[in-house]
Amino acid sequence: RGIISLLAYQRVLNDPTFVAAFLFSFERALLTIVASLALVVPTAYWVHLRMPQWRPVLEFISLMPFVIPPIVLVFGLIRTFGPPPFQLMRNEFSTDVLMIAGYVVITLPYVYRSVDAGLRAMDVRTLTEAAQSLGAGWFTIIWRVVFPNLRGALISGALITFATVIGELIL
Repeated sequence: RGIISLLAYQRVLNDPTFVAAFLFSFERALLTIVASLALVVPTAYWVHLRMPQWRPVLEFISLMPFVIPPIVLVFGLIRTFGPPPFQLMRNEFSTDVLMIAGYVVITLPYVYRSVDAGLRAMDVRTLTEAAQSLGAGWFTIIWRVVFPNLRGALISGALITFATVIGELIL
């Protein structure tokens, strides 16, 4: 009050409940990044390589979270997975899985756009054929060829996902 200082930040960072809540959000953000990249990268890669006519469908699906507000997503998850036969909200683990799945849906547009831009910037077909001619399987191609070439796009999508999950309060 009337004094400019960083005392408020010091108090917040020393509060154990803040640290616990931040670590909880940080962990969920990392798990969401891993799940998003595991879902989006192989899907976008396969569509770029084998089914380019499906790109408009994938773009439409990736834009749906902008149309459906997060509060509607939350109520949909509760109504679908709360009562029988699923009852996935009875323990902490399954609730966390549902939360991460919701975060994946919310961040899908950002992750897909960054991965799509990265795949457009590289010659996917030539890299895949070169890796296959050297005897690489699909998992090796994605892990050792696609991921390193998409590093910038993956970091971009991961940072946007991290910021969204840390700031998301509805889920």
